[in-house]
Amino acid sequence: MKKTVSTLLAFAILLTGILFAPQAGTTAEAAASYYLPSSYRNMTFFCVPDDLPATYVTLKVYKKGTFQKPKASYIKNIGSSDRSVARPYIDKAGDIRVYFFKKTGTATISFQIGRQTLKSKITIKEYTSPLSKFKIGGRNFASRFASSTECNFFHENTLDSQNVSIKAAKGWRISSMKMKYGSGTFEIGSCKKTTFSKKVTFDGDADYILLTMYHAKSKAYVTLTWNCIKE
Repeated sequence: MKKTVSTLLAFAILLTGILFAPQAGTTAEAAASYYLPSSYRNMTFFCVPDDLPATYVTLKVYKKGTFQKPKASYIKNIGSSDRSVARPYIDKAGDIRVYFFKKTGTATISFQIGRQTLKSKITIKEYTSPLSKFKIGGRNFASRFASSTECNFFHENTLDSQNVSIKAAKGWRISSMKMKYGSGTFEIGSCKKTTFSKKVTFDGDADYILLTMYHAKSKAYVTLTWNCIKE
């Protein structure tokens, strides 16, 4: 009887150890070295235009020697030196989103992973139109992007053989573009052009031009959308 009880107690202790032992590697992983790539340590963006309440950038954080992201539970004490300029949040996937608004200035985003403290400096500048010309045929829509990132153009008839002519404002470059016109599409990427020209016909119900502009000095990007909506 004593032997049976001893055996049961030993089994119970072993079972308890299996059920309640800490997960292997959890503490070590939280204490591992993580880093922000250099391009995320000092970034510049432009204020949110009038048509948007806010926008955000996602900070990339990796474990050294890999592209492994930290778990959301590892990221602690996240904050901003100026929340009116930029505010950080952590989503369930462990990604850090930094939202910025209409106020110019500089904010330092900081957070801890284990004993490490990582920082990213965010500079927000006044928004100015990145275009000096955005012509579709005889119409110039450049002024529509002076305080907005989106322009909606409604029309009833097919816009046949329209010359799309775009010119970047001083200091800006065309980084990428995607156009949809009827059943056709056109796309360019990483081009860094200052001008663009192409003749197309807009006859779809929801054609568009999606344009990403790059500011060479500040290294900031702005995405513009021109929607061509047939009624």
